[in-house]
Amino acid sequence: MTKPRSKIAVEGFTMIAVLGVLAWVTALLGLSFLSLILAVATFFTAYFFRDPDRETPMDPNAVIAPADGKVVEIGRAFEDNFLNQEMMHIGIFLSITDCHINRLPVTGRVISTKYTPGQFNKAYSSAASKENEKLATLIETEDKEQMVIVQIAGFIARRIVSYLKVGDIVEKGERFGMIKFGSRVDLYLPNRYEITAVLGDKVIGGETIIGWLKGGEA
Repeated sequence: MTKPRSKIAVEGFTMIAVLGVLAWVTALLGLSFLSLILAVATFFTAYFFRDPDRETPMDPNAVIAPADGKVVEIGRAFEDNFLNQEMMHIGIFLSITDCHINRLPVTGRVISTKYTPGQFNKAYSSAASKENEKLATLIETEDKEQMVIVQIAGFIARRIVSYLKVGDIVEKGERFGMIKFGSRVDLYLPNRYEITAVLGDKVIGGETIIGWLKGGEA
């Protein structure tokens, strides 16, 4: 039997509890307006840290969106975290109202991770990919294809969370981390993959197919 999961990410528990207690205490002290503000902040924080279940398409040739958000970049770009080569690139911007749980786009194995400190430019800008604080993860698929997922902090987001360790065997759609309060996730794919998402698409992490392995066998 599958163990039930909380619908709220554990990273939000402390913040939600603190805000909730403050809202309750200020209400007891008769500070109604402040209590209302804190209550709204409590509910918004719980909404931000929501962790819904997703129905992941398990076609082995499909690449799934690693995050909820808007597609803001598509094209060829130089991947300089691990592979140092041009790859197919897609950038997804997560607004403060999007679900911020990140999910794996493919099944495979974690080869390496790399944290890079940096700036906090607005996450939808192209500069964010190169200049912002980020955590890159190199994944190798069962077909020995290597791709890179990059979690990027934004102007508001100041903490990147990843649950992955080198050597982990991971499954498509599996939760692998989050970025707190507005951010971006970039995905670099080998040339054998075709990106089918288009600029401006709203995608759902763990559900939306954003690309395919060309010539792959089902």
